[in-house]
Amino acid sequence: MLYSLRQHSGFSKVLCAFALVIALFLTTNLFAQTKADPLTVTIVRDFGGELFRLNSFPYLNPLVQLLNSMTNSRFYHTAEVARKNSFYVRVGVHGMMGFVNPDQFTFSPQVPRAELDLNKLSQYVTLLPSVQIRDTAGLAGYAMRVVINDGIREGQIQLPGTSSTFFGNIQQRFTLPKEYFRRRLNNPAAGDPLALVPASARALILPAIERLPNDFPLPNGQNLSSLVLGVPQIEIGSIAGTELLVRYLPQLNWGRNIGNFGFWAVGLKHSLSQYMQDAPLELALQAVYQNTLLTNTIGVTGAKLSASASIFNANLHASKRWGNFELYGGAAYDFLNIDASYTFTIPFEVQAQLGLLKEQRDASGNITNYVVDKAAGYPGDEFPNKESVSIPASSFRFTLGAAYYLGPVAICLDYNRSTINLISAGVTVKF
Repeated sequence: MLYSLRQHSGFSKVLCAFALVIALFLTTNLFAQTKADPLTVTIVRDFGGELFRLNSFPYLNPLVQLLNSMTNSRFYHTAEVARKNSFYVRVGVHGMMGFVNPDQFTFSPQVPRAELDLNKLSQYVTLLPSVQIRDTAGLAGYAMRVVINDGIREGQIQLPGTSSTFFGNIQQRFTLPKEYFRRRLNNPAAGDPLALVPASARALILPAIERLPNDFPLPNGQNLSSLVLGVPQIEIGSIAGTELLVRYLPQLNWGRNIGNFGFWAVGLKHSLSQYMQDAPLELALQAVYQNTLLTNTIGVTGAKLSASASIFNANLHASKRWGNFELYGGAAYDFLNIDASYTFTIPFEVQAQLGLLKEQRDASGNITNYVVDKAAGYPGDEFPNKESVSIPASSFRFTLGAAYYLGPVAICLDYNRSTINLISAGVTVKF
């Protein structure tokens, strides 16, 4: 089996976010090995999974906020709804551009860490009446977390103050001093909690940790300051001053960067001004529910993502028309929740450095492919790690816009303010 380096390009919005969080630990300069060491591979996989859980939300949250605002825009350009029962269809195409706030480019990263607890330690090793190690990989991973925690507290291990979110472009590294690990595990000082761990157990832990890298690159974002989205929309009216809104796009393959993406939405808008005599403005209440689905496979890792988003918008908006010109505005509450399932393997480059994949090189010595060769001891990553994450977000939104009518055609432009700045525009045709 061959994995070509040419498979790796950019990632899609949500897909890239999940992939780069996993890379927080896995895509690093591990020491090359001729054969895979199962203990080291297990520690890498376990530690990488926890890093994913710790950092995925702050890494993705700015993207969630931006997508929330973008997807929940362009639902209206007028509050007018026919008061008498009648049939009409309004077809539109709408585009949105969202801008990233300055404080959404970075976040404060975390690494797995733990306080030494004898009850927790007993899950991995029996101390009495004799020392018996139950789980060497679990013991090594737990000891690593304890040493990291102590090192950070004592100032021996430094965490970067900031790291890139999905939108940022700062390349930071987390340095793991090997000498500090050696001193703590080989010769724990009097009173050091690690002295409670038997020397025979510590002798098994240190070699596994020695094979880990000296530093871990933190994820680099996509260096984006804005995102653009486009959606089709149909509005159907009217019964008792109520319109039906429908958005639908079947799941299509948008290329290697985006993957398969589709969505649908349904909403109702009800005229409130119909209950007022000589109302100076048109006034309407609207509620919309949307669902999106994104699936993709990352070429550089073979990792698979399935992410669905449930999005709700409730808004109150008003409009006033003078001839061919109309002003409109409103206030809304947006709520979004993403449920994602991410099945990831150790990236191919790291698998090769761990001894799980064999490298193929050209005449100049450049790596061209990674090869699974089980007969020669290169099995690849046979135990992908599956993680799930749920990311909620909510905000209030205020909209101000204008529309210009050319017969049945309306051209509209508006500004939205919630957690981000958003400009949206659309063209609709009424039949």
